[in-house]
Amino acid sequence: MVQLGKRLLPLVAGAAILSLTGCWDSDEVNSLAIVVSAGFDRTEDGDIELILEIVAPEQKQSGKPPSGDQKKGDGKTIIRYAVGDTVADAQGRLQFKLPRTIYWGQLQVLVVGESLARDGFREQLDYLVRDNEIRLRVVPFVTHGKVREFFESPFLLEQTKADFLKGEAARVFHKPLTISRLVQRLSTNDNAAILPFVDVPQNGGDGGGEPYIKGYAVFNRGRMVGTMTGNSFFAAKWVMNQLKNDVQTVDLGIGSPSRVTFITIASNSRLIPSRKKGEWQMMIRVDSELSMIQNTSRLDMADPANARLLEAAVAKRIREMVKQTVHDAQRMHADIFAFGEAINRENPRGWSKLEPHWKSFYPGMEVRVEAGVNLRRIGMNSTPLGQQQKELTKP
Repeated sequence: MVQLGKRLLPLVAGAAILSLTGCWDSDEVNSLAIVVSAGFDRTEDGDIELILEIVAPEQKQSGKPPSGDQKKGDGKTIIRYAVGDTVADAQGRLQFKLPRTIYWGQLQVLVVGESLARDGFREQLDYLVRDNEIRLRVVPFVTHGKVREFFESPFLLEQTKADFLKGEAARVFHKPLTISRLVQRLSTNDNAAILPFVDVPQNGGDGGGEPYIKGYAVFNRGRMVGTMTGNSFFAAKWVMNQLKNDVQTVDLGIGSPSRVTFITIASNSRLIPSRKKGEWQMMIRVDSELSMIQNTSRLDMADPANARLLEAAVAKRIREMVKQTVHDAQRMHADIFAFGEAINRENPRGWSKLEPHWKSFYPGMEVRVEAGVNLRRIGMNSTPLGQQQKELTKP
């Protein structure tokens, strides 16, 4: 009898769950304005602008232009704007104009304008984390210039802005940052954080070029204080284990041409705090595995000596890039790599003594970088294209 009860228990539980959840009918769905992406920005008058990308209802073409503050998307969504004293106020004003109830449960991305980011948007973020409809898996971004420019920019490969940005984040980062993690970082004493920084080129056709993730926006004390692009972007991703199919080139310095292009196929970095003469210092250890995708040198990378030459050149590049990037973060007084958290994990008692002085200590903290590199793949050809074995040079 007990065994029979155990077998029936999953069936009873499943039936109970189905009776509680139910499913939406078409009338319920048709009464909602389903938001898939949102934008926050500050106007020139100091107000808060809210921009929503809403799934467009399927309907017959009437030939009439959109009314009010409505912009057409690319057929699948519409863009609506509203201005208010706060995000919640702007949402209320926008709801007053819409015939459907704004529904946040499918929100996927949040885009913050640069002006609001530099002023600080933590207070406006409060609206999203307070609403129980909104999932904390939403991916946040900062856009260069105005949020309107991003939402009005063309995009060719995806049907919605939300799909576009989520796809970009998945392509560029190993593990995209979410609002949940952002809130945790903004809750620390220094409020340091980084967010993907989206650029909208202005040299395209109507409305500019297609947006792309250009780097990181750096936050200190809840406000955007700078950006990390180019090599600094690569280095920051190295430290935070966010590299994903990044293509880079290194010069071997043995004549011309001597450049080798590679992809980092695996990488792991660690923060190792220690004390030297009573002062805390940080060592960053980066280990990477490479796949060579182009060799313009005259070196045969199947030769272990040549492979070691490439590995040494890449390790040197990593050390230089990471050290410069950490210096930039220290100059901005932003502990974006969580040095303080690493010290706290290593020595909670020592951190309790250092924490009151952390803001003044961090910018001058000594940081060392070690890099280990392993050339894992060299491709189908061991020798450079067009080179005969007798023409290959030694380093």
